[in-house]
Amino acid sequence: MGKIMEGYLYTFLWAMSPVLELRAALPLGYLHFGLSLPETIFISVLGNFIAGAIVLAVLPKIVHLIEKFIPVFHKIIQKIFAYTRHKHSHRMSLMGEIMLILFVAVPLPGSGAWTGALVSYLFGMKYWKSIALILAGLVISATIVAILTVSGNELWKLFL
Repeated sequence: MGKIMEGYLYTFLWAMSPVLELRAALPLGYLHFGLSLPETIFISVLGNFIAGAIVLAVLPKIVHLIEKFIPVFHKIIQKIFAYTRHKHSHRMSLMGEIMLILFVAVPLPGSGAWTGALVSYLFGMKYWKSIALILAGLVISATIVAILTVSGNELWKLFL
């Protein structure tokens, strides 16, 4: 496998991972594998988007199965969901869709497509609407990470 194909693959897989997501995949593809910035952004967003879509589609089924076969888990999950909804429902009612976009867009650990899918599920958002909002957040996040990556790389070159 050539270095470019390897770069595509690793960038895509890193973007799909739950902790690294595109905030690590984008610098990897651009700086380590030498992919062009547009290619890297596209592959990172695509990988992270696919992971988020899968999580969003599978999460309700997993929660349902676990609740069905482990009754104690049902009570625990319902308490966690009720607490989370109570604590954050005011923000969600004020900002709603914008809140999900911003949550996904912030390129910090604990935010991104994976957590955005969980938030969407917790607040009962429709699948396709959630998918669109998560994608919008990922595009913003990729833009921020790309700017930081390129400017950080240029700044680093000044000191070498």
